[in-house]
Amino acid sequence: MNLVDIRIVYLNHLFHAPIEKVFDAWLQPELIRQWLFKNPGVDIIEIKIDPKVDGEFLITTRNSAGKIISYFGAFQQLERPNILLFTLEAPEHFPGVSLVTVDLQPTKTGCELNFTQTGVEPELVEDGWARMLENLENIMAR
Repeated sequence: MNLVDIRIVYLNHLFHAPIEKVFDAWLQPELIRQWLFKNPGVDIIEIKIDPKVDGEFLITTRNSAGKIISYFGAFQQLERPNILLFTLEAPEHFPGVSLVTVDLQPTKTGCELNFTQTGVEPELVEDGWARMLENLENIMAR
């Protein structure tokens, strides 16, 4: 018997920025540092990223209490400027390996981002992703 993982996070966000710029913000360390896993009181202290299929990434943060949190995974699919598919692990936040899909489509005023994460309880990550996408929107507006 196969069990289907029904734990799914789904978010949709419209950006008033070129699709290529939003896509690149997921892969360029200087942009990642400004929004991904970034919250008030959290500093990104390390970014390692190999933006290719089977390439790995590591983003390490430190919160105001000094706690170190690592986010890591590997890219499964990269099709600029439309698709990013990667595994994501964050043992301090959730157990196991999740799968993240970022699907970008052009619009008349920028692009639409459809975000899906499977393999994690939505209540553990959904609000955080929503905040990060808002942060990304603010950065894209600059």
